[in-house]
Amino acid sequence: MKRLITIALLSFSVPALFADEELDFYTEQFNNAGTVLEQLGVVKTVVNQEIAEADSFYAAALSRLLFEYPTVKSAQERQAADDMAILLAQELGKNGDAEAGQNVWKVVKTFSNALVKSEALIALGRMNAVDLLPHVAQVLVDTTTCGPVNRTSGERIAYGAITALANYKDPSGYVPVFFAANGWYQRWVKKAANEALPLLAENPAEQLTAVIQDAAYAYDQKLLALRTIEQSDASDEDKSKAAVAAITFGWAGSSATPDLRYKRMQIRKMALGMIRDYGAGDDEDSILNYLNWSYRYAADDEEQLTAIRAFSKLASDEAVKYMGAYITEVNDKKARGSLAAQDERRIRALVTGIGDTHNQTAKPYLQIVLAINWTNQIHKIAQEALNNL
Repeated sequence: MKRLITIALLSFSVPALFADEELDFYTEQFNNAGTVLEQLGVVKTVVNQEIAEADSFYAAALSRLLFEYPTVKSAQERQAADDMAILLAQELGKNGDAEAGQNVWKVVKTFSNALVKSEALIALGRMNAVDLLPHVAQVLVDTTTCGPVNRTSGERIAYGAITALANYKDPSGYVPVFFAANGWYQRWVKKAANEALPLLAENPAEQLTAVIQDAAYAYDQKLLALRTIEQSDASDEDKSKAAVAAITFGWAGSSATPDLRYKRMQIRKMALGMIRDYGAGDDEDSILNYLNWSYRYAADDEEQLTAIRAFSKLASDEAVKYMGAYITEVNDKKARGSLAAQDERRIRALVTGIGDTHNQTAKPYLQIVLAINWTNQIHKIAQEALNNL
């Protein structure tokens, strides 16, 4: 029985010992290699032999490569260094050796070849080097934001970062990948980004709403984030939260240039339309003043009319008071004979809107409209609204 146990133990230990001896042999060969080209030959042999538990060999080889790389001069040796960096990154990533992450990140920072950077980034995601996740995300942000100094190189680096973030599967990677999917890249990079997005966030409303709230993002980015939420399968609650964030941003400051003022108006109008469709949830009280500004200081008639519809959706007593005040103002202008060209259109929208609240506090305002010498058509609209309360 003891003899059988001994034989069984030997059957496990002999291959392990053989693998260790083989790895020691190649380690010695690598250490004695005088050029990067010779080192690459040893590394390729170890990879092809598929020697088990060779992570320590690959990690040591990468450390030496990084140390010697600044002194590599010839084109042949530079190419060998690039090839070895790619091979080592792939093997370290394949085996999930997160301890080698710092050196793999140094490859991204040190090597100029975009393919090397790309493979190193991919390896970081595969080895789940979580401490380097923010750096990987920043690479993608910088590449997307700065645009193509060299289009091919930029796309290769972006692809590596996108693939890495997809492997991390961390929601913090969603926004950089989202903007890459909508960035300057060619279709193959955008395809990779779009395929990665569901892996990073099942419901990205939270991440995209944060874009709307964060001053670091440009107006175009905020508008894209808002539009994406509006068109998504997010819940009405999530959409209303995004709309509240957007209308808050839209009136939180001013813009010096006409282009930025126009973009801020676009954000407000989309937000108002979403509030009209999805409400404001628990944030109604905090945004009534913004809706009031969109009515009183609207950049165009469309913004004002959409603000009226948003008030109508809220339908609270306070929302009715705002609308009632606007109706009273237009009624006064009618009584004084000082109506502007757009006032009749405005009263139609206000009467319809306040009626759609189905709030009984709207009744006196509609009765006043009926008591004033408006056209028969407006009286008809007011009567219908009154009947529907």
